[in-house]
Amino acid sequence: MPALQDHLKHQDLCRMVASEPNPEQRAEVIAHMRSLIAQERRTPQSPQNSSYLAAAEMVLDFLEETLNSRYAQTVQ
Repeated sequence: MPALQDHLKHQDLCRMVASEPNPEQRAEVIAHMRSLIAQERRTPQSPQNSSYLAAAEMVLDFLEETLNSRYAQTVQ
């Protein structure tokens, strides 16, 4: 998974997404990571790498839902 590995370490991604207070900027980071995953999927992958990409997408989904929910609660 060179495209993802070249850009960020997993911990850095989670830290960037979780610590970004601006929902628009956070959405940009998540969209960028989704495009990297999509780029990675366009190349042949081993079953293990395919599993890692699926897990990465699930983590992004979880972070996005959780953080958007938390932001919505603080705005109300």
